[in-house]
Amino acid sequence: MQGTAKGIRLSIVLLFSLLFVFCSTDDPSSDDAEKEWTWVPYDSDLLRISGRANFEKGDFVVLSWSASSITVAFVGTALEVKIRTNNVLFLDVFVDGEEDPSSAISIAASKKTSMVPAVSGLPYGTHVVTLYKRVSSNFGDWYFYGLRVLGQVDKELLPKAPERKIEFIGNSITCGSDVLIPEQGQETAPDYESSYYSFSGQTAKALGAETHTICSVAHGLTVNFDRSKSMLLPFVYEWTGTDTLSAVAWDHAKWHPDVVVMNLGTNDFASGVVDSAEFVNVAVDFVQRIRSYHPEAKIVLLDGPMLLGDYMVKCREFLDVVKARLEGMGESGLFRFSFEPKKKSQNRLDYHPVKEMAAEDAKKLSAWMRSEFDWD
Repeated sequence: MQGTAKGIRLSIVLLFSLLFVFCSTDDPSSDDAEKEWTWVPYDSDLLRISGRANFEKGDFVVLSWSASSITVAFVGTALEVKIRTNNVLFLDVFVDGEEDPSSAISIAASKKTSMVPAVSGLPYGTHVVTLYKRVSSNFGDWYFYGLRVLGQVDKELLPKAPERKIEFIGNSITCGSDVLIPEQGQETAPDYESSYYSFSGQTAKALGAETHTICSVAHGLTVNFDRSKSMLLPFVYEWTGTDTLSAVAWDHAKWHPDVVVMNLGTNDFASGVVDSAEFVNVAVDFVQRIRSYHPEAKIVLLDGPMLLGDYMVKCREFLDVVKARLEGMGESGLFRFSFEPKKKSQNRLDYHPVKEMAAEDAKKLSAWMRSEFDWD
């Protein structure tokens, strides 16, 4: 009997031991679950991609334009991303709804991919991470192959996508060139550029809108800053980027904005060789083309804060003529908005606005849009 009792007690101990092991293995918050990497490829529906995405070049997606982003939600502690670029790439990393990025990723041109840590050491639990392209297509493309999380991805945990959609078209002001520069006038560099802190990025943030930002540094409507005529805004607008080796024609039916904000004229006038008739005719054609793609969109013709004196006056006059001519042709849903220069200068072109100046412009534009479009 004593031997039998010992056998029963041993069986009970073994049973509870097995139950403990089974429960521990099944527990998603266990150490084993936290140490397991989960791979998510570039074309997975577990990801939310914002921006003109080009899937036609290989086993990756190419994101070129400023403010393009990838968002993922997961339960775990870390995230790494597999990427490369053909020039230089800066990505801002936002974690769990941060107002400002907590870190940044920077890589240089290479034909080889890199597995780059994005976030690590997070408390085990639910996290939402957004990788945001802060530099323009001029500086390089973002080749995204996929990512892996230390934990498990869950699409159901993704926040609801913004209902409002704004397309920004423009030049370096829209891209956010030099917006993070320590002092205006010093030598420019790609790491001073930030679409997120530009007037376009901060306007989108204030209005809670998803954006497509089609901006090209130093490029104009009819002539570029250096007086060249290549890669003008009406041309690059049709593509997924400015690098002809990476870009493909964009299908405008894939994404319809509620509002298109066109920041036009700065580089044309800064070149000193703008032709009034050409400027107006090209602008009219460009707006009509955009209207054909997005029949329901409101279109805002905007002049930026860098032009001064006669340049500013003439640019505003030309944009007013464009609006009037289009309305005379039966177009509706057209609007005009002007940013004011931040200081007086003997020159006819001011420096790029820095972060605080761009924030002031965004505050004015977003307030005007709320009022004009009845956006609460």
